[in-house]
Amino acid sequence: MRRALSILALLLIAEAPSVARGARSEDVSNAGPAGQQGQAASASLPTVDQVLDKYVQAIGGKDALDKVTTRVMKGSIELPATGDAGSIAPGTIEIYMKAPNKRMLTVNIPGSGTDRRGYNGKAGWYVDPDEGPKDLSGADLDALKGEAEFYRETKLKELHPKMAVEGRTRVGSGEAYVVSAALADGNSEKFYFDAQSGLLVRDDLPVEIPDEGKTTQQSIFEDYKDVDGVKLPFTIRRLRPDGDSIIKLSEIKNNVLVDDNKFEKPPK
Repeated sequence: MRRALSILALLLIAEAPSVARGARSEDVSNAGPAGQQGQAASASLPTVDQVLDKYVQAIGGKDALDKVTTRVMKGSIELPATGDAGSIAPGTIEIYMKAPNKRMLTVNIPGSGTDRRGYNGKAGWYVDPDEGPKDLSGADLDALKGEAEFYRETKLKELHPKMAVEGRTRVGSGEAYVVSAALADGNSEKFYFDAQSGLLVRDDLPVEIPDEGKTTQQSIFEDYKDVDGVKLPFTIRRLRPDGDSIIKLSEIKNNVLVDDNKFEKPPK
């Protein structure tokens, strides 16, 4: 039960998009004696604008993204077995989004019940299983507010004014450019963009886990598919010290009717 609840917590902190167990990255940007080759590699790195522009083009381009105003995503969530716990039967996940900044997420994991929360563009909320609807605040609200940004892909630099290309690193079978983004709390989120395709393939987000302290949640984005001219990942693997998860989306629909009431806090 505790593991399932911790997984629910991580899903509600960040959706798109931990220190990887079984996933390794090798920094290749600083090789060479006295950093000489590293300096040459840094000089040949693309700029932040070039990396982000290539990313936007890779997922369909700004015009295609701007044509989408709502999105509904449905699928399953799997919690693989860990050293101290067996696997949990797959649960379900549903995400509703509406431009410019509304979002509602529902996760149902067998044995743990349903967790639902949303952001209506001004305020965030969640449904406590014992006490009913409550207002979100603090880090949870900030995280949900950020995830509610519908056109996040085209506004990354606006959302993260302090960004820098740190180098190249291996992610899976390919190489990716590492772009760091300074966060308000002094930490940095890191985005990994495939050097060939331009797609976002990984995200490292600093998080704080109860009983674990500060750590990093790693998200791996796979199985990109075209949905109405926009490429989206249908598989998201999340790796954290307190338990991994795999989200497999079976359905993504754009520009479907989504009532604004969907994002409002339910009455008690």
